[in-house]
Amino acid sequence: MRVAYYPSFRALDHVRSSGLVSIARDVRAAMQAEGHEVILPMNLSMEWIYLRPKAWPGALREALRADMTLKRERPDCWLTYHSYYRGPDIIGPVLSRRAQIPYFILAASYATKYRKRLKTWAGFHLNRRALKRADMVFVNKLRDVQNLGRLLPPERITYIRPGIRTEVFPVDPAVRERTRTHLRIEGKRVVVTAAMMRPGVKEDGIAFVMEACARLLPEIPDLHLLILGDGAGRERLETRAREILPQAHTFAGRIAPQDMHAWYQAGDVFAFPGINESLGMVYLEAQCCGLPVVATSHDGAPEVVADGESGSIVPPFSIPQFAGALSTLLTNQELRIRYSRQARERVLREHDMTANYHAMFAIMEAICSRRRS
Repeated sequence: MRVAYYPSFRALDHVRSSGLVSIARDVRAAMQAEGHEVILPMNLSMEWIYLRPKAWPGALREALRADMTLKRERPDCWLTYHSYYRGPDIIGPVLSRRAQIPYFILAASYATKYRKRLKTWAGFHLNRRALKRADMVFVNKLRDVQNLGRLLPPERITYIRPGIRTEVFPVDPAVRERTRTHLRIEGKRVVVTAAMMRPGVKEDGIAFVMEACARLLPEIPDLHLLILGDGAGRERLETRAREILPQAHTFAGRIAPQDMHAWYQAGDVFAFPGINESLGMVYLEAQCCGLPVVATSHDGAPEVVADGESGSIVPPFSIPQFAGALSTLLTNQELRIRYSRQARERVLREHDMTANYHAMFAIMEAICSRRRS
């Protein structure tokens, strides 16, 4: 297929790398790996576009250029990644109809509560318009399958499990030992956490893990917290870590994506509460590297972490329960090793990006074929 691909919320080259940007890049890589030709007709963020009138002239110019690109390149279909009330795909439905090609959306969401708020009313209706126009909506969250069922018939909704490039996250004992030696944490029981340290739930999530680990230090004096990531909240977090985890923490800073596997493998358990975390790709990455996970049930973690099989899911906002789950895994080596093996097996079996997206591309090809006929 020749696919006109548009990550509408954030561009592939967005300066702030995030889970959304990583998934968007992975989708393109998966299409190219299968031999599909990827055309990028636009490089325009739709985030709050309906509240940014100064951006409208530029958006119109971008749309006109994209229209010319479609006429010149003649793609078989249009695929938008991530459309929802904050970043509705306004242009894809129009241009795909003008080009008379199928229109697909991956990672869409729909919630009627946003039509009741003045700030999000326009975004809700623009997103609803895009969803109703789509030939197929691919969803990577089970909650969104249910919500979209109130708007679309079931035959136009397909659940695609979230996936990662599993080959990028191998398990290598030699890498583990080298990283632990480099960090001087040999013989420690290491909890790993990772997030962009933005003020809000990301920064609060790391602080939550720090508090839980601090509770465990009297019980587990060789505990060490390895913190991956950077951002505006790092200084505050470092100050708090010096207060409650003296000599028992390391801030590693921002790690290049291709190097993350080495840092995950330095740990024994991965922990992050995941408040308002829609999917949490870090959970899949850590499990693929053989780390059992401790997370909360607040949002997306239960979809990618199997409680009692690859980790522990506890109620949100309870530091004692979170710390208790960490303690169980850190002190029960047999359980930790079993969860470690099962975590990696589960990711390889159910969350391999290549396999999951292959199924999506097959559906797209079938619809394109019917349209051409």
